[in-house]
Amino acid sequence: MRNRVFSFPSATGICDISAEAYLPEADSFSSILVIHHGMAEHRQRYLPFIRFLTDHGIAVYMHDMASHGQSLSPSGMTGWFGEQDGVSNLVQDFRTLVSHARQEYPDKKIFVMGHSMGSFICRLYLSRFPEDRPAGAIIMGSGGPNPAAKAGLVVASAIGKVKGKTYKSQILNQMAFGSYGKRFEGRTEFDWLTRDTAIVDQYVADPLCGYLFTVQGMYDLVQANIHSNSPEWFASLPKDLPLLLISGEEDPVGEYGKGVRAVADQLRSSGHDAVSLKLYPGCRHEILNETNRQEVMEDLLRWLETSRI
Repeated sequence: MRNRVFSFPSATGICDISAEAYLPEADSFSSILVIHHGMAEHRQRYLPFIRFLTDHGIAVYMHDMASHGQSLSPSGMTGWFGEQDGVSNLVQDFRTLVSHARQEYPDKKIFVMGHSMGSFICRLYLSRFPEDRPAGAIIMGSGGPNPAAKAGLVVASAIGKVKGKTYKSQILNQMAFGSYGKRFEGRTEFDWLTRDTAIVDQYVADPLCGYLFTVQGMYDLVQANIHSNSPEWFASLPKDLPLLLISGEEDPVGEYGKGVRAVADQLRSSGHDAVSLKLYPGCRHEILNETNRQEVMEDLLRWLETSRI
């Protein structure tokens, strides 16, 4: 694998985005997967999957989302996307990354993929910029409509007015994620990520993972969920775009499969005829870090190879 680091100004205005192109050793690759990671993590956690793809002739472009990983502001604040328009600016950053890949390799097929929070950003990119039209999209670890989302906006806004938008609220974090661990063994607060305890321990020990978002960052996260499950999202998404919705059946973000199935059903009922759904029994939120991750990677490769023909 060959890799090249580059950067570009974030649309949030708070930092420069650190990004990386990962290329197969051979120059004759035919497609590129552009990946958006999730909340409170970074691109280095995807290196095993990236190496797997490049070993099989697929290039990868990936960035650290604003205020994550190597894309930190001078203040070093995490979980902060600016005073306003956070969601739109994160979507624009992802579009800039896709544009870099397309400009550098105009003859290659471009696929996009988003995990968790990144799945919502990816979903919004697909609907807001249909003219970009990738060859297909992988929506991983995503979720359906959340009945408590609007209440979350109200609470986040209220806390922000009292404490300031950069305040990090344990109460708000508990409201959003406090129930996620109840179904699991309780060894750590992040057992819901994967059954692989070594991966969970690495996540807990990593200072670039697992931190609280600011109240404005939480507001932006909830907005991303609301917008990507709105009737307008389903209506504006290209009808014939190949989509793979893929998650673990024990993922609380996807309501243990229920939310992901709801998204797939709504897509199909709204005329989207190239939707595939794959749920893995026993798997939790991070299926690329699960105990059967080799199976997951091979399934993803098979879908990419089939879709790029």
